[in-house]
Amino acid sequence: MHTTPANTAPADSIDYDQRQALFRAHARAVLRGDTTETARLRHYIWPEHLLAHHAFSFALFTTCVTDHFGEHLDWARLDLLTEHVRRTAPGLSPLKTEALIRACYDEPHLLAEVPQAEHHAIIWTVCRTITTSATSAGSGPVDLEDLFDRAEAIGRQIAQGVFTAAQRYTWQPEPERP
Repeated sequence: MHTTPANTAPADSIDYDQRQALFRAHARAVLRGDTTETARLRHYIWPEHLLAHHAFSFALFTTCVTDHFGEHLDWARLDLLTEHVRRTAPGLSPLKTEALIRACYDEPHLLAEVPQAEHHAIIWTVCRTITTSATSAGSGPVDLEDLFDRAEAIGRQIAQGVFTAAQRYTWQPEPERP
């Protein structure tokens, strides 16, 4: 039987609040660079949680990116960030990193250019880079609870946008051939 760190219930019976607490604890460990705690908590993120975890991670990524760049993407700062990623995480593609960042700025089609298997490595590297650089820039440590709260709000906006977008009805099956 799989258990969560918060209780001894099976992983599939974890409720929303417990799952969000797990995701936040995992994100806190990643952002603080605590690899031991990250691995320990990652163990509790079961396949049943992966879609929700990806949604949480992407919402956190979107929040970090918009905190860093503001309302409009600054191309010079984007170049600096992707160069930093290239130097510090040589296994990650700077072009794919740029694509995920640009997807947050009215280019969502770029999500399809980055294999989903690569999203998490890019997301966590960028989030850690941005939160670390904010701290080293003298603005003090990032308030992670506030960051997580804002990410959850953005996640809800993203989900709502997906389900209310007019484009969701544009798919048409191929006409039958005579």
